[in-house]
Amino acid sequence: MATNFIFGTDISSYAELKSLGVTYFNAFGEKEALPILLKNAGVRAIRLRLFVDPYDKDKKSYGGGTNDLKSTLALAKELKEYGFDLVLDFHYSDFWADPGKQFLPKAWQHLSYEGLEERIYTYTMDALTAFIDEGITFTHIQIGNEITNGLLWPHGKLFEGEEPVPFGYPKLARLLNAGIRAARHVMPMSKLIMHLDRGGDLTLYETWFKTMVPLLLPFDVIGLSYYPYWHGTLNDLKENVNNIQQNFNHSLMIMETSYAFNAEEGSYPFVVNATKTPPTTYPFSPQGQERFLLDLYALADTLQLEGVFYWEPAWLLNPPLTWATKAGMKYIKEWHKKEGNEWANQALFSFDGKALPGLYAYLNYWGKK
Repeated sequence: MATNFIFGTDISSYAELKSLGVTYFNAFGEKEALPILLKNAGVRAIRLRLFVDPYDKDKKSYGGGTNDLKSTLALAKELKEYGFDLVLDFHYSDFWADPGKQFLPKAWQHLSYEGLEERIYTYTMDALTAFIDEGITFTHIQIGNEITNGLLWPHGKLFEGEEPVPFGYPKLARLLNAGIRAARHVMPMSKLIMHLDRGGDLTLYETWFKTMVPLLLPFDVIGLSYYPYWHGTLNDLKENVNNIQQNFNHSLMIMETSYAFNAEEGSYPFVVNATKTPPTTYPFSPQGQERFLLDLYALADTLQLEGVFYWEPAWLLNPPLTWATKAGMKYIKEWHKKEGNEWANQALFSFDGKALPGLYAYLNYWGKK
């Protein structure tokens, strides 16, 4: 594995977890601050998400870390003190954005398509300038999060069901180019990422990037989400990466991955559980989690990926910190779910905060090189 390989994590919920008194312990059971634990496990970079206005009309948080500009800026300043490289993930939404939801920020909903294009540019400029003013720069910047089906719906949407939206790709490209221009202007040294989900889907990536690359201003990295229960086998990932490398002149990074260390049905319905999750070759156990990560790092090494990011490895069970409040669920139209943490069994820490073997899988793989 190259010495410039980026082992990263997304810990965007950390500030709220810390405010609630969540504690973490190393493999020896000793209490340590999360940034120190991650640093000692070989983590080089931290990815931080940015929502536009994650509050309802009464200024109540939507949850999920409340990652507005103020809180993200404060967290970035703290993490910089530990020497981490920083990656910024623009969601261009007031709350979670992914292939199933890319909702317009409340304050942008009256804008025309042209007005929205201008707003993306000014918002991106202003946000990045705020970080610059505090001495914060980013090694990488994501222009959108999991934009498989576009962003800022309906203006930048690619498909309605199975039907393509007329002029969807060119319209999406103009919106993305507005973000690219702004990012290049403020932080010209940052690498820019286009990030999709379904990392094992060769057809998706070939179609999306063959269509979009000619329409987009230059960017640097093709980012993938890869969750093995939803996105295919490691061999599927390998075939997709090989195809991307043959067809496109971009670096590749896995921007999101995770694996469950426990999938028992409990009082909270985890996203990954034993009865509803497609089977994989790895057991849902601390050892299975570690084995998956060792194999993933080995594959990333073989394929010469630029890096791998683990998504929210420290998001422990803690009732006040919910993936979404009722207000947040209303905004993203997911009223049917429960409040709470549906991700805690995919952390790299046990439910009581002790580091699991998976946290050290990267160091263990590196040590065998």
